[in-house]
Parts: sequence; C-alpha cells; structure tokens
Amino acid sequence: VSKQPDFLATSTTGANKLVFCGSALSGEEKYHLVKVASDCGATVSKCWKPDVTHVIAATDSNGACARTLKVLMAILKGSWILTVDWLKACNEANQLVNEEPYEVCLDTHGCFGGPKNGRLRAFENVQKLFDGFYFYFNGEFVPAYKNDLLSLVKTAGGTVIESKDQLVALSYGGQVTPKTLVVYNLDRPKGCSLEDEGSIMLQRLEQAEDLADKIGSQVIGHTWILESIAACKLQPLCEH
Repeated sequence: VSKQPDFLATSTTGANKLVFCGSALSGEEKYHLVKVASDCGATVSKCWKPDVTHVIAATDSNGACARTLKVLMAILKGSWILTVDWLKACNEANQLVNEEPYEVCLDTHGCFGGPKNGRLRAFENVQKLFDGFYFYFNGEFVPAYKNDLLSLVKTAGGTVIESKDQLVALSYGGQVTPKTLVVYNLDRPKGCSLEDEGSIMLQRLEQAEDLADKIGSQVIGHTWILESIAACKLQPLCEH
C-alpha cells in the first residue's frame, strides 16, 4: 500500500506548500529528507529560497547545528529548523509528526533559542530585526561571504549603504543615527604570521573607527550581525 495518502492526509499546511531544505546533511540524511518529501508530496530545494518551510539541519552530539546561511535565513523568515530525527519520526509514524519536539535550539557557537524566537516573531508579525538600521561594510571581505552578509542584512530589514560617498552624504544631510553602523571584518586573515594577523585586525578596526568618528556612527564587527540573527535578538553593540 502506498504511503502517500497517509502522509498527505496528515499534512497540516498542504503538501503543495511544503518545501524542505537540508543544511550540512550527510548523504544518508539527504536520502531520508528526499524520501519523506517524496512520501508527503513536498518539494526539496537545494538552496535557500523564501518559500522554504522546513530546514532540516545536521546536529552534533550536543544537538547544535552549524550556523549556515540556510539556518540564519530560516530564523529570519520564521521557518521550521528541525533535526534529522523529525524525518525519522515521520517515517516511523508513516505521517508528518508535530515539529516542535524536534526544533533545533542551539547552534555550534553556543547561541540558544534563535529558531523558536524567529518563528514567534514571524507569527506575531513584529517589525523586522534590523528595521531602521543602516549598514556600511568597510574594508575587505571575501566577495561571496560579503554577498551572504548583505543578503542577511536586507532580509532582516536593514538598509545597505553602498558607497562611502553615500555614507558621507547621509552625514551631511543629518541622517546618521545611532542605528547607522560601520561594519568591519572580524575574520582572521589567512596565510600570515600571528604578528601580521594582529596588525591587520587592528588596522581594520582603526579604519572603521576613523570613518565612524567622522560621520558620528557606531562601529561593529561583522559577527554582531550573525550573533543577532542567530539569537533573533539584537545583541549589545558595545561587545563587538
């Protein structure tokens, strides 16, 4: 007997609306994902898309998931972020089971509760996390990584200031506020000595601070963006 009718009968959101996406899954875990999706008529997306309803994330022995772009985007959208055990439970029950007991609570950086906070924010339709914030990215970033950061900021409701000229123009126009942030790269440079590494990191900070002082804005390391999204809660600016 085909499993599909049972799965479809228990789909609360409608099978045609279910979109699954895996995050850092092994080959075997991907197989389970595709199987459950096939049984319940859901779509599987390899990349993050705004219509993804469930991100299935690999977890370590502590139940923590990696902080991937898919996970962070899902937090911002309020999508489910679930462990692979949810797929196994669905298979065993021959139906889609309640997601909440399988929701990921922790990421590998020690951030707790972001997925649930994201769901509740989306359900309550509150303003976006970075609403009213302006971000200017100063200095060098790995291009692909910077693009991910820009996507996260925009999805979170922030505004990206594209150029230094635009930032200065905002300053002259009296539009710089405490929510205008100069962002610098906190990732350690690769392929250099510890001494050079420290010098480069200090230079990045000083350049960002010089610019921020000129226009009256605040400075943050890029990790403030990631930490705030991972918790789905604005982090203190003074710590970064």
